[in-house]
Amino acid sequence: MYLIDLRDGTVIDGFESDDPILTFSTHHMNAWEEEDEVVFDLTCNPWDAMAAFMDIENMLDHPETDSDKADFVMKRVRLNLNTKAVVVEDWPNQQDISMLNTVDFPMINNDYTGYKNRFAYGWVSIDYWKQSLVKKDLENSLNDKIWSQPSHYPGEVFFVPRPDGSAEDDGVLVTIVFDGVKGQSYLLVLDGQTFEMINYSYLPVNVPFSFHGVVGARHTGDR
Repeated sequence: MYLIDLRDGTVIDGFESDDPILTFSTHHMNAWEEEDEVVFDLTCNPWDAMAAFMDIENMLDHPETDSDKADFVMKRVRLNLNTKAVVVEDWPNQQDISMLNTVDFPMINNDYTGYKNRFAYGWVSIDYWKQSLVKKDLENSLNDKIWSQPSHYPGEVFFVPRPDGSAEDDGVLVTIVFDGVKGQSYLLVLDGQTFEMINYSYLPVNVPFSFHGVVGARHTGDR
């Protein structure tokens, strides 16, 4: 593994690990410095996770399993700048609910990018169709929360902080959900603190679930 100092482009190498969980990662969530360490959270996957995941035959005729968690899992990695030691840690899970740590598309309040965050949000998909949203409290995982509705398929979440808010999780989460009963997509807004629904609105078009996107302020300039 390599680190690149964004201030001057210096490459810091010498970090090695035999942990197979670090072979393949789909998404990085955040990274920050703690004393002589660089710490980051990332979604880890089996090395062959994407080999056949997008095959249309698998999507249309995937066998249902009794699994209570997804194949991906969040890990915290610590790189010691002095010793070059690499330590891989599990996220806390005091409720012992397996799916709470098998999160992909991880999201934080982006005001905390580059700083240690307490709260994280993400998407869980088991057997393609058993989909849920998760809120993680990384300092007290007894506060972890899950949002799901039968036959509803959410996508990647985006956190929008309250403009005058002071708490890290003071804001809303926005995602697109496909309602499998009505056959329609809707915009879902969740409270960032309680993780309860604030409101929703059906859309004039259907949006494929598990999409990627960006939520930002509307530009009103000349461009």
